[in-house]
Amino acid sequence: MKKIIIIGFALAMIVGCKKVDVNFDYSPAEPKAGESITFTNRSSAGESWTWTFGDNATSLLKNPKKIYKKPGEYVVTLMVDSAKYLTHSKVIVVYDTVPTFVSSSDSILHYQDVTFTANVYNPFNYELIYDWVLPEDCKIVSGSRTSKTVTAYFTTVGKKSVELNLTQKDTPYNIQKEFDVHLTKAPAIVMRKTDMTVVRQRMINDRLEQVNMATAEDVHLIEQTNDTIVTFNGKTFYASQMANTIAGFTGMTISHIQIDAMAQKWYITTPEGLFVANMDGSYMESIDSNATGAIFVDANRNRIYWATNNGVYAMALVKSKNNRFTTTPTQYNDLTNVDLIVVNEKLQ
Repeated sequence: MKKIIIIGFALAMIVGCKKVDVNFDYSPAEPKAGESITFTNRSSAGESWTWTFGDNATSLLKNPKKIYKKPGEYVVTLMVDSAKYLTHSKVIVVYDTVPTFVSSSDSILHYQDVTFTANVYNPFNYELIYDWVLPEDCKIVSGSRTSKTVTAYFTTVGKKSVELNLTQKDTPYNIQKEFDVHLTKAPAIVMRKTDMTVVRQRMINDRLEQVNMATAEDVHLIEQTNDTIVTFNGKTFYASQMANTIAGFTGMTISHIQIDAMAQKWYITTPEGLFVANMDGSYMESIDSNATGAIFVDANRNRIYWATNNGVYAMALVKSKNNRFTTTPTQYNDLTNVDLIVVNEKLQ
């Protein structure tokens, strides 16, 4: 409740036939410690102003701003033209600060980091206990549920409730805020299963959305994709003929082929798994003995994707001359029976 006590009075004087009424107001009406207060001079005339704020602070501005560090009652006085008879005073009650928290962004996108920070005025360094309550689809990146600041991301869109239970010197506070989490538009890896079901999984930076049903555009794209035929430097290569085309592949049963044109590497799948080799078939190295067929080279992201009986995996394209690598594959999902993979670059 606002508490304002007028302890002084405005003196109206005739100065050169001009009446001067001294007055002011302030905002917010119920200020809290640590909160900026704007004082607005409502005097009818004057050329200079002197403010005192009851805590030894002063100002010569016409409309100053002030922050009180401690709660309490403060006598604020405005003097016009340095005349003691042109004064007006009010007692302003500054209330205890109510803790709150803020977010690092007003527009939150799913799978994008957002930081929540407790905002507590604590001039006497009282013990503070934090307890964040986050939705199940909110994944913590740094900090914890008991830290002042927590960085996390949401895996779904819609309205999300974030709650902070805070205790300051045995006084509990519960702060709840609701946020709108919006869709992040991103490219997607598109996968077709042997039953002709087509699904998609958006790739948002280094994070993966859950698998969802494909769009009509995804289906059209997958229909245009064939990982058993590759055209390179004007020549067409067929997986079924690779053993007779590339010397290093003699005697192999090759079902799927892809090429990294920049590094000039073959990626092939056989009954023995996924392999990488140079263009002449030399320095062949096994990538995954569990690969079941479908592969896709993503030059834009420097990745190779492949299907296994445990799901779809990816890793960085191999660049070494001898095709040795130390990269650990990343599992994208647990889909089985995937027989075709492609990337839809459209942001949607």
